[in-house]
Amino acid sequence: MIMPLSAQNNRFRVPDSSVIRKAVAENWFEQPLETLRHNRTELRTNSIGQIFQIRLEETRDLFSIIIAPETQVAVDVYTQDGVQHKTVDEYPADACGSWILIRDSVTGKPVHIKYYFAGDSEIFVQFSPSGNKTLADYVIDGCYAARGVPVGVPFDYFYRASFASVLSLTEKSLPWQYADIHPEQYHANLVMVAEIKKNLERIKQVPDGCYDENGKPIFLYGKKAGQSREVSADDKENNILTMNGSGFTKWVIDGVITPITGSSTYLLPLLRPTTQVNALGLAGIKTQNENLFLDLDWTRNLAAARMSVQAKRKYLYEETGVDVKIEPFSSEISEKGITSVAGYIKNSGYEIKYLKPLLYVLGVTEPTYFYLAAIRRTVHPSDGSPEFKVFDSSAVIFPYFDKNGQFSCTIFENGKELSLAQFTKKYPDSFIHLTRVLSTDRFAPL
Repeated sequence: MIMPLSAQNNRFRVPDSSVIRKAVAENWFEQPLETLRHNRTELRTNSIGQIFQIRLEETRDLFSIIIAPETQVAVDVYTQDGVQHKTVDEYPADACGSWILIRDSVTGKPVHIKYYFAGDSEIFVQFSPSGNKTLADYVIDGCYAARGVPVGVPFDYFYRASFASVLSLTEKSLPWQYADIHPEQYHANLVMVAEIKKNLERIKQVPDGCYDENGKPIFLYGKKAGQSREVSADDKENNILTMNGSGFTKWVIDGVITPITGSSTYLLPLLRPTTQVNALGLAGIKTQNENLFLDLDWTRNLAAARMSVQAKRKYLYEETGVDVKIEPFSSEISEKGITSVAGYIKNSGYEIKYLKPLLYVLGVTEPTYFYLAAIRRTVHPSDGSPEFKVFDSSAVIFPYFDKNGQFSCTIFENGKELSLAQFTKKYPDSFIHLTRVLSTDRFAPL
């Protein structure tokens, strides 16, 4: 979503339509649907000259009065003479600064009022009447960061309330810290993303492989772990790096550590177990033949290695607090209505469907960190034996906000760049365990 051209004076520079709403409240907010259908779409300006559009939209059960700010969108117009680059005026209902009154089509009663205040359309606050009370919600990508918070004013107060008034009224009751975005704080993350992208063409995937503390190619798995492995003459000549997914994750962390220590991470400490399972349970029995937690251990120990270098003191994983365990959401909007959110599960992480809103919160609250993701999949054996869960891949995730305050996320896995949408599509129904790593603008990978 594109940010509007200008903004009325308030804490988050959100365009404000309160003056307009005061003027049109009787004709637009309080009339029955049949009357509103005869209202023509209007354009009005606020006190600083910004244009807003007022219009009616209907769905099967609800109708909405939308007051949306003007935004300019770049478009390509294809003609017989070629492509012309133009800008057009639009009034998106979910643009930063939009205000929406939603009412029931049958009864005409108000249902919600929404204020959009962020560069992302999935972020908004809404107010709902509940008897004699008014309740507030703070929504991030379909998840409630706050829900059903009493605000102490009548519902129709928000027909005319400015966004600055909303902030003042709910400053201590809603989590406005999630809107406090400073794009300049993501410099180190963006430096790392750019450097990794420059090197992706050099990376060649192999089934088993990483580089040791001296940059020499070694095996990672099984009885050969730590032993030297051969790299073809062509790969050496062309400066190609051969590694598997875990080796790639190590390569990123080595690029953080090497400029400080002069060497990369050692292999054996990264294989140190970080979990315990019941030896008689299914996981315990399976673990006798294969490591079901390899990439969980790997990402935790890599994050601990980075912290050790950062603090100039050796830390074991258990002493670091690198695991992401926050639970910012109480419930979500789903096909079944409003349902509870499971949150963090020990040694499993988060359901992948919550990854985007979770990374949004982490991006706002931890702007100087990136994250190692251990992916836990459910395996359904073809021989009919019981299904089991395994951490068998890892990724590196960089959340950040651009200069317009819009959230973005770059993910690297096994030498490939993925969007957040591609990543979640690749691992449906999986769990993602995150460990935090301090980013650096001195990133220098092998």
